[in-house]
Amino acid sequence: FVSPTAWSWRPLLALWRRDAPPLRHAVRAALALGSAYALAQALPWGTHEYWILLTIVVVLRGSLAQTLERRNSRVAGTLVGCVLSGALLAAHPSAWVLLLALTLAQAVAHAFAVRHYLVTSVAATVLGLVQAHLLGAGIGTVFDIVERMADTLIGVALAWGFSYVLPSWERRQLPALLGRVLRAQARHARIALAVAQLQAVDDEPELQWRLARREAYDSLSALVQATQRALVEPRAVQPPLQALERVLTLANQLLAQLTAIKTMLLLRRGRLDLQALRAPLERAVADMAAALEENAAAASASPLSPVSSLDTALPVDLPDDDLNPWLLRRLALATGLAAQLGAQARPLRQSL
Repeated sequence: FVSPTAWSWRPLLALWRRDAPPLRHAVRAALALGSAYALAQALPWGTHEYWILLTIVVVLRGSLAQTLERRNSRVAGTLVGCVLSGALLAAHPSAWVLLLALTLAQAVAHAFAVRHYLVTSVAATVLGLVQAHLLGAGIGTVFDIVERMADTLIGVALAWGFSYVLPSWERRQLPALLGRVLRAQARHARIALAVAQLQAVDDEPELQWRLARREAYDSLSALVQATQRALVEPRAVQPPLQALERVLTLANQLLAQLTAIKTMLLLRRGRLDLQALRAPLERAVADMAAALEENAAAASASPLSPVSSLDTALPVDLPDDDLNPWLLRRLALATGLAAQLGAQARPLRQSL
């Protein structure tokens, strides 16, 4: 959990590629801000031309979905903030009341900047308009409110338009995310079914399993978020959503089976014959690694193992103190799910 403290130029040098999303976003933002500055200088009003630039800075994000979300929050928050500011200033409050409103608006704007940008936008609008009112000694309050709303609409329109300039569509990020999912699933299966950990007495193997399981869930979460962001992109650049849905379904089912197996190995080892399970576990780990690895040829060349070919039907008469048939059944289901996951994810990754 310790981050590296050494500084290196390699991460920066790796971004100087035409398809690097940070570089494309930097160029996109520079073009948007340059165009907004030129437009602000040409507008008939120019008392707060930085409002347009500030709107673009907070609205224009690295993806179209995030930009649209910020656009909607910025417009709605500015509208509500203008109404609240107009009602506050129309009451002609004292300087102490305005100072209290400024303090409260500044605190709320910074507190919700990451959590809920709509609230931040409302508070920032109140903060900006009250400050403009105090600096202008109450002159042109109505004009400031109209200007704030107009500058916001111009800024969000420019940010929305420039989000299509040098775009970084989500389908370009999906191959790396799919590869991360396959690697995380393979590592989780290897650690969860490790034979050497069956007789362990310390907590180190369980900690390694929990970390591997967390990485598996994190990789799936990143893939889900990318898929959700792709829903608002143009249809021509959208990835195959049904195929991604099948991959996510199989990956979650595989995680559920492996978690159940690991729980039985940890909590029910007294009702398991560990020596009889050693060979099936080793074979299952090998089969899952072959099915989930990035080399498709190795997975297709691997023969069907005894574990994956087991009949998942349980016999009628099972002893109460023997959980081996139940574990072997889950092991066979997990091996089959891993084979299906690899067969679905690898062609999808290559087609993107």
